[in-house]
Amino acid sequence: MLHRGSRIVSGSAPSWTDFFLREHVVFISVVIPAHNEEKYLARALESLRAQRYPASEYEIIVVDNCSTDATAEIARRYGAIVVPEDGKGVARARQTGFEAARGEIIASTDGDVDAPPDWLQNMADVFQQNPQVGGMTGPVHLYDGNGLVRWWFRYVNNNFIRFTMLLGFGGFSGNNFAVRREPFLRVGGFRTSLLGGEDTDLALRLRMVTKLVYDQRTLMRASARRAREGYLQIMVRAAATHVRLWWLDRQPDGFTDIR
Repeated sequence: MLHRGSRIVSGSAPSWTDFFLREHVVFISVVIPAHNEEKYLARALESLRAQRYPASEYEIIVVDNCSTDATAEIARRYGAIVVPEDGKGVARARQTGFEAARGEIIASTDGDVDAPPDWLQNMADVFQQNPQVGGMTGPVHLYDGNGLVRWWFRYVNNNFIRFTMLLGFGGFSGNNFAVRREPFLRVGGFRTSLLGGEDTDLALRLRMVTKLVYDQRTLMRASARRAREGYLQIMVRAAATHVRLWWLDRQPDGFTDIR
């Protein structure tokens, strides 16, 4: 389904590439699960509103997951669609957002990101140039934190995800992935009973029905706040999640709520 008649993003001058895109863009829904994200959400939404992608060809959905702060108010201020989800949990929140999405392509990220301006365009290129691809993920760089943590995520964490994707059992980076609607619905969406690892679980099930890729160009920047638990522990936890979901079909360990 191609959505036509797009307008030029406010503040940009029309060019021949803009007119080309009007006839060849795909509508994308961006889903952000958010629980008490008032400290970070404005930065994330500013970056998503500044995308080099036709403004009428994407929507931003913020799922207010039991927030007790100004998360919903901030989301509305930036023009996002706010959808409430009273059952706490990131899997439930993502599922609610995906169900509300209108896009043929549904992307997901987190409330503490800073999206590069070409994030959506690179993502759209992957799907439009590869019709057989039903899901994709890409690298995540940190925009804060100490040098060692930033190095670890850039070179170790990203290469771990890329390597496991190549081996055929890799998962998505939860703050940087997208799927086509049809295969997502075919596998039943997210398993909302999961306490964590819902992104990995979805990727493992999608792999049974469609092709998944890791695209080096589709970069996302995120906060290092989740690294407070330690980068080695994060890597161990990611490996354990793969084992528990893929080989043991068991619930992964719960994730710490870090604000």
